[in-house]
Order: sequence, then C-alpha cells, then structure tokens
Amino acid sequence: MTKLPKLSVPKTILERLHDVISILILLLSFVYFAVKWAELPHTIAIHFNGSGEADGWGSKAILLLLPILSLVIFTLLSLLRKIPHQFNYIAKITEQNALHHYKNAIILLSWVKLEILLIFSYVQWSVIQNAVGKSIGIGSWLLPIAFLILLGTILYYVIKVRK
Repeated sequence: MTKLPKLSVPKTILERLHDVISILILLLSFVYFAVKWAELPHTIAIHFNGSGEADGWGSKAILLLLPILSLVIFTLLSLLRKIPHQFNYIAKITEQNALHHYKNAIILLSWVKLEILLIFSYVQWSVIQNAVGKSIGIGSWLLPIAFLILLGTILYYVIKVRK
C-alpha cells in the first residue's frame, strides 16, 4: 500500500453550507419528533414493502432511531473528512495532484452526508404522517429515487475524477 501525502484541506463555502443545512435538518428532525410524540399512537408502521405499504409494526419509540442514526452518520462523515489520505482513489495520487483529488473526495462526502440526512428526515416525516393518518404508506418511489440520487452523485464525481 502506497502512503498518500497528508494535507490539510480547508473547508469550502459549499461544505460549510452543507454543514449548516445538515445541522438544521438534524435539529428539525429531533424537534418534529418531540412535537409529534404525544399525537402518535403507541404502535405505528415501522416497515414498508417495495410498494411503500406498511407491512411491519412496532413501538413509536423506534422513530427516535432515525434522528439518532442521522446524528451518528453526520458525526462520522464529518470526522472522516479529516483523513482524505486514507481514502481509496481510482486515480494515482501524487504530491502534485493530491490536493485536487482530496478536495473532490471531500466534496463528494459532503454531498452524500447531506443527501443521507435529507433521505432519513424524509422517511421520519413520512412515517409520522402515516402514523397520524395523514398519508397511507411512504410511496413506492422513495427507495428508487433515494438510490438514484446517491448513485448519481457518486457517478458524477467518479466521472469528474476520470477527466
């Protein structure tokens, strides 16, 4: 294994914007959960099939896992940003191109972090809407759209690196 150069990569304005939006999403997820807690029935739909229809039920407390998991993902991906020299790259990294590749990898990480938080917060909102009777299911389009968004972002940056 080749040792990659260790460089300090300053945060970009885009990363700072992503972080602010992510923190707002996290706060709103916890606040929304707290506000809706009393309105939720004790047993809610917690699993949905490929068509977006409820097929598993459990305690409303399980909904707290989504914002907690979002917070864990946000924290871990924020920490991961600090070690771009540990990432795997499809291009050969040299002293001359390291900063460029590190910046691209960090921006990709920032986008993925934001997208995951948006997806998780939407799932939480949708499950709560379902539980209080304002909707039925979470929609059959959620999983394919979430997959396409994440895959599209990753592919965009892979193509960008190859050019």
